[in-house]
Amino acid sequence: MQLETIKYGVVGFSRNQFDKKTAYQILEELFSEIKEEHPDKIIEIVSGYTNAGIPKIAYKLADKYGFVTVGFSAKQALRVRSGVYPVAKVILKGERFGEESHDFIEYIDRLIRIGGGPQSREETRAFQEKHEGESLDDLLIEYEVDWYGRR
Repeated sequence: MQLETIKYGVVGFSRNQFDKKTAYQILEELFSEIKEEHPDKIIEIVSGYTNAGIPKIAYKLADKYGFVTVGFSAKQALRVRSGVYPVAKVILKGERFGEESHDFIEYIDRLIRIGGGPQSREETRAFQEKHEGESLDDLLIEYEVDWYGRR
């Protein structure tokens, strides 16, 4: 018997000038709830592949909770200063950041947004559109955290 897989997309700030402590606490609580809620399912944490910002926090916590880490990004991620996180599975779509967004939204089942800039917010809007007419209560979780960088 094959176990069901639930794919959680995690988007948010990809740079480090934000309240990382609060973001970590939020994601830790959410991942703990996910683990409790789905003990008999495979959980994939799907984020932007880079070793910085929200993706890095999400991947570290995914490793802690025994979830499968998936790097979903454009090939541009291979050239970022922070490098990429050593995920279990890599999916590259397009050349530049943003070109992967449509495929990312099609791939995931649920979405968690912690802060974020234009791309995170656009992906959230696309996810809402994809699930138009459905209750988003169990599908979409959004939090804001303080941004310390330039706007």
